[in-house]
Amino acid sequence: MLRLVVSRTAPRAFRTVLDALQAPLPPYGPRGKHIFIEPGHYPGTGFQSDADFILTAVGGPGTVTLDGATGVTMRLAGRVTLQGLTVRNWSEEGSALRVPGGNVFAEQCEFVSRPGTVAVSVWDGASVALRGCTISDGAVVYSSATGIIEDSVVQGTRDNAIALRTGSAVTVRLCRVLDAGASGIWVTEGSRPIIEQCTVARPGHAAILIDDRAEATVRNTSMEESDVCAFVVRDNATAVLEDSRVADAGLEAVWVTARGSLTARRVLAEGGRRAGLCVSDHGTAVFEDCEVRGTATHGIVVEDAQGTVSGGSVTGAGEMGLRAVGGARFTATGTAFKDNGVYGVAVEDDAEVTLHNCSVVGNTDRGVVVAPTATFQGIDLVSHGNGGPDRIGGEQTERHVKTGTGTVPATGDQETDDAEPTGSWLAELDAMIGLASVKQEIRKIVNLQKVAERRRRAGLPPGPSISRHMVFAGPPGTGKTTVARLYGGLLSALGVIEKGQVIEVSRGDLVSDNVGGTAIKTREAFDRARGGVLFLDEAYALARNAGGGPDFGREAIDTLVKLMEDHRDEVVVIAAGYSAEMREFLAANPGLRSRFSRTIDFANYTPDELADITEAHAVKDGYRLAPETRAAVARHFTGVRRDAGFGNGREARRVYEAAVERQAQRLAEGDPSVEELTLLLPEDLDVASGLAARFGEARDADQVAAVLERLVALVGLDDVKREINDLLALLDSARRRRRAGLDADAITGHLVFAGPPGTGKTTVARLYGELLAALGVLAQGQVVEAARVDLVGQYVGHTAQKTAEVFERARGGVLFIDEAYTLSRPAGTGHDFGLEAIDTLVKLMEDHRDEVIVIAAGYTAEMEEFLASNPGLASRFARTLTFAPYDADGLTQIFADKARAADYVVPDETVAALRRHLAADAARYRQGNGREIDKLFRAAVTAHARRTEHLAASGTEPSRDQLVTLTPDDLPS
Repeated sequence: MLRLVVSRTAPRAFRTVLDALQAPLPPYGPRGKHIFIEPGHYPGTGFQSDADFILTAVGGPGTVTLDGATGVTMRLAGRVTLQGLTVRNWSEEGSALRVPGGNVFAEQCEFVSRPGTVAVSVWDGASVALRGCTISDGAVVYSSATGIIEDSVVQGTRDNAIALRTGSAVTVRLCRVLDAGASGIWVTEGSRPIIEQCTVARPGHAAILIDDRAEATVRNTSMEESDVCAFVVRDNATAVLEDSRVADAGLEAVWVTARGSLTARRVLAEGGRRAGLCVSDHGTAVFEDCEVRGTATHGIVVEDAQGTVSGGSVTGAGEMGLRAVGGARFTATGTAFKDNGVYGVAVEDDAEVTLHNCSVVGNTDRGVVVAPTATFQGIDLVSHGNGGPDRIGGEQTERHVKTGTGTVPATGDQETDDAEPTGSWLAELDAMIGLASVKQEIRKIVNLQKVAERRRRAGLPPGPSISRHMVFAGPPGTGKTTVARLYGGLLSALGVIEKGQVIEVSRGDLVSDNVGGTAIKTREAFDRARGGVLFLDEAYALARNAGGGPDFGREAIDTLVKLMEDHRDEVVVIAAGYSAEMREFLAANPGLRSRFSRTIDFANYTPDELADITEAHAVKDGYRLAPETRAAVARHFTGVRRDAGFGNGREARRVYEAAVERQAQRLAEGDPSVEELTLLLPEDLDVASGLAARFGEARDADQVAAVLERLVALVGLDDVKREINDLLALLDSARRRRRAGLDADAITGHLVFAGPPGTGKTTVARLYGELLAALGVLAQGQVVEAARVDLVGQYVGHTAQKTAEVFERARGGVLFIDEAYTLSRPAGTGHDFGLEAIDTLVKLMEDHRDEVIVIAAGYTAEMEEFLASNPGLASRFARTLTFAPYDADGLTQIFADKARAADYVVPDETVAALRRHLAADAARYRQGNGREIDKLFRAAVTAHARRTEHLAASGTEPSRDQLVTLTPDDLPS
């Protein structure tokens, strides 16, 4: 790179960053600039650039301050690295850094703007990484963008400190978010961040707020002293919260509401002025091994919502350990409600509560209080040492153990009817739609256990040992996890295992990157499942080597086999996955097949069963399907491709939720009746067949027209435009055929862009993403750009992880892999991690074929080599679009368009000189195309500035025509 120096005093140095950026690059010299800024204060900074460069503070962090007072101090759209800078903006509505579509990496920088403004703004498919940075007073906003905020501090903002909007996929790691005026981190509009190892302290509203269909994962994070609720999930958002602490919240520590959904594992909620865990207004929450301590009112509150708790404890609440009211549906397994200020458990109104193997001990007043109108079931529930007797439906009971809905005194060896402990679990199993063969197999095991227990009581040998470990084989969304939970409850009710909780793990939870680490992680997961069920999802992934070197997946299998033998009476293991792959898993270790002697096959649901599941979701939430709507749903599932990756019950839920969303748009205006508010019509359905189309109308017809207009306006690329129009015609035809009741096959939207650099491949990819989003094919349409370095790791297993992370950021949009052919070429000796990236990519493209469009770009001949590197790769790309080099007319037009956009005029004589220059160096421009023209234009603008400034220095003020006209003298000779 060309090294340039910016200094206030050094001779021959540039005085401003803008001067250095505008300096021309040598025609055949290095590409890009590395600008070194000497220590000092540089007021009046304010520029925008789409160039690629590095900006470094020579004296290190804090030695260089770039101050701006206009709308933005830096507006960057290229690939830029910022190192050690302090960037400030003092405008009332200004920003320190804006990135509209670029790729920026900032390390050890400070960004400051006025309170109430946005200090760092990222949007339109841009990617920004902030590492070791400080952001003060202004907010950080990502919109339709990707990136990472790591080891950074965001402090003193008047509004939300970090806002992740419009489908953004951002990782926030090892950060401190302090003293926000509103929420510390706001996740909204379908964004999918990962937040881990952070501290969010003293926000004016929530520490972390997740809403509007967002999907967030939060791990190892501390939320402290929120003015209101600390962790909030609402408005159809989904969140996972793990290994985190919520302390001293102004209201609820954790609040799930308005159809939000939360899975929380190993969360500590302590202190605070109201409840610890609150689920309300049709929210859904699952809490595993969570602790609630010392809250001012209640430990857990469930109101008109669903909650499930396994393990953990609620202690020291000022009033009630658990309060269920107003339509609540709540189940707890193996949970302790202890030493609370009034009641241990209170069930009010028409709430329904089931407690399995729970303890209610040492509460100041009664242990359990159930209203006559409520429904309560206690199974192996221990309640004693409380301030008064329990009151169940108006009746007082002394210290007792409850089984089923009855009460059995705690003295003596009481026996109950064998059917009673399992009745509720079997009823729940029978209530599941379909799964006839699965239900039959589970009943066989239950009956075997019952008879074995009866033989034992009769003094007879119990019979042959019954293997409780099982393989659940079948496609996703067929109820495997739900059946595992019921199986655990059944075995617990039969006394086979102690608690019956289900601990769900996958390869990532068991396999470590380090030698010896896998055995430790596997044992830790196994220990959490003691007394219950260890549910190993996608178990076959352990049997597949992620690369060369030690096979840590098989180490996990070996450890698991030994633990199953050493603790065979304490844990039931269920291994789940696709049928064919599970046979591969069982062959991975000689001891596996003998320990998993029973395989239960979960088949795809039939179309009618899927329609029933869709209708069941609706009924549960107070909706109903019109008869013609249910018929349309059944027709949809009859025609949809139900291969190994089909989502089954998950797809049924998607169809239902999409119908509710479309109904809301239809009824938003006017004053709909109760009948209209509850009825879903055929026009509310948004059903699809793979990626081919959402067969409804385009989301935004005006945006479709605008994007097509921008595509047409691109110079040249006639073949590319024709191919894209053909794809759009296929999508439109599929939608029309679907409306007419005809078959419409899924259309693969993945593309290969073949051609030399600078021919518009990235630009077309961005337009393609916008177009598919406007047509309703993609959820967001963001473009995530990646190269080999972004996908390929440095050690075994690292590549799959990196590739999956990049792919995750692209979900709902386009993954653009530049120079993709480099993945099929070994970077050196030993294991080829590039091929591992391709293998991972092929599987992800299949597993998420409805969510991501992959575009692989590179030179034409090399892309053929790339497609041949994996047997499944070529079939996943619909077609290859060839980007031909620009001819002289095309290059001239690009130059003229750039000039026009920047308010310059290119007269005929300059055009003629430009053509002569292009002809004299034809090979260079044919190879570099638009990129070389961009450099040429910037060089011409710099020469023009030099010429007009020289004119002004000589005493002649340049006219307006002179200020806007590029002459032949401004072009290289």
